[in-house]
Amino acid sequence: MVLIMPTVSTSPGAPTRLTFDAAQACRQLTAIDPVLGGVIQRVGAYAPHNDGAEDAFHRLLRAVIYQQLSGHAAAAIHARVLAALNAGDAPEPAAIDAASESLLREAGLSASKARCVKALARASLDGRLPAEDTLPTLDDATLIDRYSQIRGIGRWTVEMLLIFHLGRPDVMPSGDLGVRKGYALTYQLDDLPKPKQLEQLCECWRPYRSVGSWYMWRALELTE
Repeated sequence: MVLIMPTVSTSPGAPTRLTFDAAQACRQLTAIDPVLGGVIQRVGAYAPHNDGAEDAFHRLLRAVIYQQLSGHAAAAIHARVLAALNAGDAPEPAAIDAASESLLREAGLSASKARCVKALARASLDGRLPAEDTLPTLDDATLIDRYSQIRGIGRWTVEMLLIFHLGRPDVMPSGDLGVRKGYALTYQLDDLPKPKQLEQLCECWRPYRSVGSWYMWRALELTE
């Protein structure tokens, strides 16, 4: 399986529909972790935004295209891929599956990404991806397992889907460099915490680790 390490897209989209009370989450986190509470007070309300994709399939498609690219370059390639497919802004898996790898390469995808995009489409057509209407019934671990079996879809990508598309409260993207940097900055650590160490440090944030992680990204922005 080829996995491409992604980068976070900072482009705003529609507000994420949350499955929990964000205000209550912030109050609880502030009570148990005053340092995090200080960041919450400076940043304001928890307000994640999705990337505008209408469903999980198209969010994952976009995530694969955007991996390891700046937002501007990725957006340009994404637009060229959509134009090459000639199937609208939300191409069906069948349209992607029918497209040749050379067509996707000509639109700007690397060979690896072209194969990943086609693998995602094939997985959808084969019924290996959960149907959109079943996603609320599946827990985080199940979705991470199901999606990460697809070529090019790593754990991080699924974690971003859980936080920003599905609005789940307790996702801990411990491998995310931004979260690690934000934590080191916020808690004045000399070194970046390793993923396993970060998981242990953030245990106190349960059941709202998504919220705490989001504020670590925002903590970095406060220094810019």
